[in-house]
Amino acid sequence: MVRNWIAIITLALAGSTQLSVADGNARDVMIRLQNLLRSDTNIASYSMKVETPDWERLMLFKSWDDQVEKRMFIRIIAPKKDNGTTFLKRESSLWMYLPKLERNIRIPPSMMLSAWMGSSFTYDDLMKTTSAVDDYTHTIIASDEETVTIESQPNPDAPVVWGKLVYVLTHEGIPISEDFYDEDGQRLRTLQFENVREMGGRKIPTIWVMYELDDSGKKTVLQLESVQFDPVIANSVFTHANMRRGGH
Repeated sequence: MVRNWIAIITLALAGSTQLSVADGNARDVMIRLQNLLRSDTNIASYSMKVETPDWERLMLFKSWDDQVEKRMFIRIIAPKKDNGTTFLKRESSLWMYLPKLERNIRIPPSMMLSAWMGSSFTYDDLMKTTSAVDDYTHTIIASDEETVTIESQPNPDAPVVWGKLVYVLTHEGIPISEDFYDEDGQRLRTLQFENVREMGGRKIPTIWVMYELDDSGKKTVLQLESVQFDPVIANSVFTHANMRRGGH
């Protein structure tokens, strides 16, 4: 969610995820990464804890993700005051439903860098889940015995908000970190992938920690509680009517 995010997750099935650094095909590596954490479809449950020096906040949510059709549905479960808040992403459009207002709100491009549900993740992290491969040109810039580093530069006219992204992965394709840079080359956030274990039939990181590299001391810990890869998801999930029903 988060990458997913929500992202703003991904790799192909366990037996076919070996990366060929020698081929120098960074785009293929990124496709494999995208398929690892998400597959064609997935249904997942998450906990998310926002931490600052002064307060903490815990949130639970569930997501329905269809990478093939470029759509996603998210339902907030807790805390109670946010229960029933839903998000619908279809192609390049994102909507939010607020039960208290009983209305759908379209999230404008000007809000893409705003905090999603008060976390260190942004609305852009939700939007880029299906476009990170195509909106950037990917280059392997470093490798050693254990890791591969890939730099992703935005394509001309691509609807992205970051000046570049830098990924570090193991040679088995497990993500280690992702750094976010502005157009001036300043690193603003870093996402660390932790607690790699078997879940949903594949080996994946189950904790993502997003650090904001400013003076706020804020970070967000996103934990994958359960996941089902490649389920059949009904088209009715990804509708405005379902936003008002609060999800399946």
